[in-house]
Amino acid sequence: MKLSFLDAASLGPGLDLERFSSWGEVALWDNTLREERIDRLAGTQVAIANRVVFDEEVFAGCPNLKLVLLTATGFNNVDLEAARRFGVAVCNVVGYSTESVAQHTFALLLTLMEQTAWLDTYAKSRWAGSSTFGQLGRPFHEIAGKQWGIIGLGNIGRRVAEIARVFGAQTVYYSTTGMERDSNLPRLELENLLKTSDIISIHSPLNERTRGLLGQKELGWMKPDSFLVNVGRGGIVDEPALAAALDAGRLGGAALDVTLPEPPLVTNPLLALAHPERLVLSPHLAWASIEARNRCLDEVVLNLQSWLEGSRRNRLD
Repeated sequence: MKLSFLDAASLGPGLDLERFSSWGEVALWDNTLREERIDRLAGTQVAIANRVVFDEEVFAGCPNLKLVLLTATGFNNVDLEAARRFGVAVCNVVGYSTESVAQHTFALLLTLMEQTAWLDTYAKSRWAGSSTFGQLGRPFHEIAGKQWGIIGLGNIGRRVAEIARVFGAQTVYYSTTGMERDSNLPRLELENLLKTSDIISIHSPLNERTRGLLGQKELGWMKPDSFLVNVGRGGIVDEPALAAALDAGRLGGAALDVTLPEPPLVTNPLLALAHPERLVLSPHLAWASIEARNRCLDEVVLNLQSWLEGSRRNRLD
């Protein structure tokens, strides 16, 4: 059997990718361009990938392909209907990044709320020899007593809610599917959640229900001193509308781990804010603690083993 990992660099260094050689020949590619997909999958039965697009063109051009193993929870890069028609199984990984993303959610928020980057620069360059013992020019607020609105109450959203309550926040959520996710947590409609929450974090996949979920109108519902954190997917928030709201002072700030596309275009207005201190960016790494990346790889291996045994573990098709 031949296995091809099309974007091995997406999992970062330090992982044992050679473990797949137990099942056959393994081809490892750091990254794969769209026009390289079919050539690199020639003769391949099992493809492993994170961000590579698997569409009808790929399935039609790769008759030997039987299984796509995703190293991610999101499956918006795979045409599942086309996979079904061509008899290709698709498996994703779930739960591996919960702790990593939850932790990074708070890292982003606290960096934004407490202006830690500015304070670090000040303390290292200007504090010594100053006339005051502290610097109160960048005031910050406490999470305790605030309402924290969660958009998308899956595993990560629930974990963030647990931690937020430890900080003393009151937690509510909006269900992007309309389903009741937790009878112990108040479920609000989107407008109500945005209008009443002081902190809002997004933990949803990108799909037909969430694409463009927060546009100019929805951002206008938010409190002018509220904070927005998106560790879900780019495309859920209208980035030009967000940039305009931040520069106009209609939001307290935003922290993003995701953009659309990724990496962002150099013309993205979020990169040219008149008030850059109101935005914190990280390059889509909330999921990527060392522990989470190892768990991810373990899950991919289990999915391969289960598929070979005829199980439907984490099957999307």
